[in-house]
Amino acid sequence: MKGSNVLKKLWLNFSLLLTLPLAAESELENYLSREKNLIFDYQQEANRLQSAVLRKSWISPIMLNYSETTNTISPSGHETDRVFNVGIDQPIFKSGGIYYAVKFANAKEGATRTEIRLQRRQLITQAIETLFQLKKNRLQQQQMRLKIRNDNIDIRRKKEQYDAGVIDSSFLNEAILQRNRDRTSLLALQLTEKNLRNAFSLLSDKRPEGLRLPRLTLITPREYRRRNLELEAQRLHVAQSEYDSKVTWAKYLPTFSLNANYYATDSDRPIPGQKDDYYRYGFRISMPLSINAPQDIEAGRVRYLQQAVQLQDARRKVASEYRLVLDTLAIIDKKIALARSDQKLYRSLLQSTKEQAAAGQKTRFDVETMRNSMNMAKLDAQIYGVERQIQLLKLYGKIHE
Repeated sequence: MKGSNVLKKLWLNFSLLLTLPLAAESELENYLSREKNLIFDYQQEANRLQSAVLRKSWISPIMLNYSETTNTISPSGHETDRVFNVGIDQPIFKSGGIYYAVKFANAKEGATRTEIRLQRRQLITQAIETLFQLKKNRLQQQQMRLKIRNDNIDIRRKKEQYDAGVIDSSFLNEAILQRNRDRTSLLALQLTEKNLRNAFSLLSDKRPEGLRLPRLTLITPREYRRRNLELEAQRLHVAQSEYDSKVTWAKYLPTFSLNANYYATDSDRPIPGQKDDYYRYGFRISMPLSINAPQDIEAGRVRYLQQAVQLQDARRKVASEYRLVLDTLAIIDKKIALARSDQKLYRSLLQSTKEQAAAGQKTRFDVETMRNSMNMAKLDAQIYGVERQIQLLKLYGKIHE
């Protein structure tokens, strides 16, 4: 019960903390290579430019035309007519369609910008997680080397017992096999380290040793929802679909357009009384009558409803992700507590073994074995601490500062 109360107090303290900012946004980019950052920068700039075009798509272009026609109908020879024309046909009222088209463009830009931010954030998180995995790997290698030292001591003891006829060869063989298994495990860890370094080099052009690892704490569920980039992008997709459905609805309503043209003509055979340059202007009211209009409008409404349901589903997913991380942290915290308890026990045993060694009841190998075991328990706690940071990183990778 006492341990349960301690865990509850720890959870209460954690729940009041926010994720510590790793660094400013510009500093976070240092975890990625220059090329990776440039790719995201270009994506954001392309999104900005495409959205600017989309926002102004309702503005019709000014059309410039020039034509030159030659004919031989006249007995006097060739005659050429030249016509230069500047014209525009601009809708100025589309039953709200222009307003909602601009709102749609803004929502689309925001959603794409947020998704690009999320992609960059997750790639940074991937690089940081690789650094954590490298740290964990180094601790595991240290731990395995200590274990191999104990294996060597155990083999020496078993050999002495075997030579003295106290034990048979099977005990000595098992000790040798155990050392070989641990040596193989160390080689596997070294290979894993090389793979991790290679994976990091694909994300960053920095040396892993030259980058500082962050120290993360738990974020509250409310803050995780509020700052979640996936939810933010989905909310913008809902707004985008809503405005798109209204644009679809408006295109089947009346449109009021103004048109104007200027003509400048030059002919080898001018017509008497006709001006060489003149204007034409007017207005037009139009409204399409389409048999597919009801289905098109309904399809737009269904797309909006689909995005709204996906937002609800995303909220449940975010809540589930948070709960899973929280449950995992609870297990890791118990492992850390056990490792620290083992470390405390081995420290006590080490002290008593030193005293017995001084009295001649234990050997220096007994002291070394106990010291190695205590250090292995200490490394266990550190390894679990790294695993805790990796779990917290899963939350960090989806939120904005």
